[in-house]
Amino acid sequence: MVVAYGVCVGSWDKFHQYVEPRIPGGQPIFALANQASITQAYNAILNACIGRPLDALILLHDDLEIVDPDAEAKFLDAFTDPDVWLAGIAGGRNVSSLAWWEAETAGHQQIDTQMLDLGPRTADVDLLEGSILAFSPHAIRAVRFDRQFGGFHGYDEVAMRVKNLKRRVVVVDVDTHHHTQLGFKTPESAAEWAAANDMFRRKWGF
Repeated sequence: MVVAYGVCVGSWDKFHQYVEPRIPGGQPIFALANQASITQAYNAILNACIGRPLDALILLHDDLEIVDPDAEAKFLDAFTDPDVWLAGIAGGRNVSSLAWWEAETAGHQQIDTQMLDLGPRTADVDLLEGSILAFSPHAIRAVRFDRQFGGFHGYDEVAMRVKNLKRRVVVVDVDTHHHTQLGFKTPESAAEWAAANDMFRRKWGF
């Protein structure tokens, strides 16, 4: 099975420390730095995957460590259902904003400060936690991120685009360690997220 990996790199040190060592040997890696936005980077990676014989594409942050040795197998198992197009490790159902953690949550993730236990380890959801997003071959061909979400917030809205195509978005029981703390790192980041959230709510009628 061929699973590609894609990263929008902000720090090569983090990429080499957390991402690279966890990718099985021989699997293709697309790593793009100096990008204007994460949506731009991820769309470029998706476009680069067109025509390649891939069984999945996993997009992840440069500080996201996949610690589950069976991660690929678990994502690929989810994609045996042709209606499952997008998978992650945490998310929310019946959302009314980008704040999926305020909805009906599922999944789990280790961060530097705690284990986030969000309920059932597998579930259908509307939005996914964005540090790791696995695309099925169908989604690689048909789905792109909305570039109106500039910068580095709001890109996880892509799950709603999948749902709008009447396809499934799911949480899979995969262990990861996101090397970050809970909450926004800076007031500027919080303000950028709030702007993306306003855009999201206007777009989807919330």
